[in-house]
Amino acid sequence: MFTLIQVADELKLMAGPTSAATLTLPTGVTISKFLKPRFAVANQLAVVTNSPSRPLTVDASGVVRVLSPFAPATPVTIAGAAGGTLTGTYRVKHTYRIKDAAGNILAESGFGPVSNTASISNQWLRITNIPLSPDAVTSSMFYRTTSNGSVFFPWFEVDGNTQTSAQNDLSDAALSLFAAVSLGTAPDLTNVVEYQGRLWGVDRVAIDEVRYSEAGLIYAWPLDNAFLGPRPGSDLYGLTGLVPRQEALGIARQNMFGQLTGSGSDFAFLLIDENVGIMSQESVVVWRDTAFFLSHDGVYTWGSNGLKCISDGKVRAWFQTNTYFDRSKFNIAFAHLDNVRLKYRLFLASAGSPGLIDRWVEYDLKTETWWGIHQTEAFPPSSAFSRTDSSNVIIPTIGSGNGYLWQEQDLRTDNTSAVSFRVTTKRHNGDNPRGEKVWTRPFISQVAQSAGTMSVTPLVGELNATAGVVKSADLTKAAQKLSHLGRGKHAGLTITQNVVGQNVQLLGYELPFVEIGERL
Repeated sequence: MFTLIQVADELKLMAGPTSAATLTLPTGVTISKFLKPRFAVANQLAVVTNSPSRPLTVDASGVVRVLSPFAPATPVTIAGAAGGTLTGTYRVKHTYRIKDAAGNILAESGFGPVSNTASISNQWLRITNIPLSPDAVTSSMFYRTTSNGSVFFPWFEVDGNTQTSAQNDLSDAALSLFAAVSLGTAPDLTNVVEYQGRLWGVDRVAIDEVRYSEAGLIYAWPLDNAFLGPRPGSDLYGLTGLVPRQEALGIARQNMFGQLTGSGSDFAFLLIDENVGIMSQESVVVWRDTAFFLSHDGVYTWGSNGLKCISDGKVRAWFQTNTYFDRSKFNIAFAHLDNVRLKYRLFLASAGSPGLIDRWVEYDLKTETWWGIHQTEAFPPSSAFSRTDSSNVIIPTIGSGNGYLWQEQDLRTDNTSAVSFRVTTKRHNGDNPRGEKVWTRPFISQVAQSAGTMSVTPLVGELNATAGVVKSADLTKAAQKLSHLGRGKHAGLTITQNVVGQNVQLLGYELPFVEIGERL
């Protein structure tokens, strides 16, 4: 296992807990720092799309290659040459290959144009005008028909990328029993996932279409390996999410969710919901065959029991009002799953944020509860993912906009800054919103700490009451009463603490009061 990251316009391979090696890109390939990289893992390779100018693969040693070499641009020329033993009428096609040191095929281009037809008798079949590849390929592969045939079979291979002519007189009977496999150059993919031994992705231009590779050949993308998603042309965004589960591939627009099932080339699409979609591919996390993702109205899961909104209820307003988050920025949200604490962690832009991700919330998979809203003060988060250390232990990691990677620690600090604790309670009215009350001594319950205090600010009066005199609560006490709050129809508390390394574990509170009558 290895960890691959993008930093600005470079790809880097994690070389240890505190360093990363910059990788060399293939000639002519660039990385856009303005586009998010999207990754898949297949055949022990990392596949990178969207931010590179061409889809790439990266191996564990950090060698970067194009996913598919460009196909030959011009046809080869064939003719007979004295000295061979082949007789018949033939045509030839040509591809480029990239192989590793052991001779394994890592990539093969699509076929170049078909050659002219040549009829020979007891001769070599000679190839000239072999075009050289602009990519760093390791060989050229030639395919030909049997005499007067229409099917192309593997013929022979020429190592290197310098030879412009070659000849061979292999008989028809000695050709492979199997025809050439379907090939094709990978499109300019904006998204990519692995499902059932194939890569699936969305073309940057054909945004309503799902393209897929041949089974087991992640570099082979025939043009007819395409599936038109539902409601093509219905918006400017096209397909916004691909979600691979064990038995189905989720395919989503921003306002639609469906699934693709089947195997081989026999696939069928089923529309699941015409109102739920995926706002951001980076919000998608699949854990134990259940997918989590952000839609326009909240966070959903997709599993064996179908679609379910897990944010309805107490945190519904987070996603369905403009109070907490900038909903127009849902398309740049991102998430990861903390496999240590079993939490789905979602990063969002706050209401009024200048387009930056500056808040995050958590969904606890064990208790099925939401926690937040949190702010990381030490840096602006820019990505979230899991990496492996030297012992292949998975570590939840957050990337920052200033180029660093961060991970959790036991000490409650953001780097050297305190992690601010702030809780604002609801406004209590004692089930009588019009009645005047005297709010007496509030009771605070907590886990006792070794030292420290926290501030308790009362808000007593009408709903627009201003903050009262700040009271101090002793963190070393498990339970305590504070001084009287005052008189008013409503009362609430804001509890804060902001000391480096100091923990707070609040268990609950009580706001006792005495009714003093209702004014008519």
